[in-house]
Amino acid sequence: MSLKSFLKSQRLKLKHWYHRSLLNHHDFSIISNNCWGTRTYQKYGLEYLSPFQSALIFAPDYINLITNFSIEKLEILSFIKPHNSKYIDELKRQDLYDKTYPIALLKDATEVHFIHYKTPEDAYDKWTRRVKRINLKKLIFKFSDGDLATDLLIQKFDQLPYPNKVCFTSKPYSHLKNVVFMKRFKNQDRVTLEWKYDYKYINLHKFINRMTTKSLTPSI
Repeated sequence: MSLKSFLKSQRLKLKHWYHRSLLNHHDFSIISNNCWGTRTYQKYGLEYLSPFQSALIFAPDYINLITNFSIEKLEILSFIKPHNSKYIDELKRQDLYDKTYPIALLKDATEVHFIHYKTPEDAYDKWTRRVKRINLKKLIFKFSDGDLATDLLIQKFDQLPYPNKVCFTSKPYSHLKNVVFMKRFKNQDRVTLEWKYDYKYINLHKFINRMTTKSLTPSI
């Protein structure tokens, strides 16, 4: 390893140590509709205690999946091709249709788009191993207003009986308790790369430190 690489790795370790020092909890599981959870774990240098890494779940499927959330719903049944996706039109609109990434089907027909994976085998292996790591007593649910999200779905998310949740949006929802309006995107129809700008709108370590540490429902 070169001196430059060594110094870079040490700076990263120091940065992780500092961010972790702000946390009271290091064993939380993030259930996210996109890569926000991945980036959050990376910020603190923490192990992925959730399978929702480097993956995309379209908003209708995501809300359906986390309503009455349970481990059993996370079982992968099969993998499909893009032309079999119920979101084929959206895949084409987002230029995802011709990408060669795995798409998994869960037990409730939720599609998990592993946009940063190359093979179904790799996606299945990592998803299955990380499902087993989920800490059911420390769950954080995250949502955002892209990928076919609607006002109704955002409202449904806000009403879910989970105490540790946050939704990032490009317009204000002052009547909703768990929505964080990101003014940076006020002239756009959705937020993007919210993990890059969330620090401007939410004190993440305080949000994590305030989390309720109790299983949410008997079914979980």
